[in-house]
Amino acid sequence: MNSASIASNKIAVTHTVRPDVDREFLTINVPNGWDDCKKLTNKVLTYEGRDFSWSGWNSDVNQAYFVRLINGPESVAIIR
Repeated sequence: MNSASIASNKIAVTHTVRPDVDREFLTINVPNGWDDCKKLTNKVLTYEGRDFSWSGWNSDVNQAYFVRLINGPESVAIIR
């Protein structure tokens, strides 16, 4: 029997690298607009061991964006 389970604390993303602006981005679909986005604001996503900070959202296409510098200091801190 094949089975699958829902992974907790994981979200589907699209990863894009833009060396021309020294940044890489994660894009998340937010079909419910701001109701989905407000849960993500001021959050940090870790993707392949790298931290991405909330950047904003586009209400025209219902997508949220997270960003990190390719070459530069991290822009996140750990709360203890």
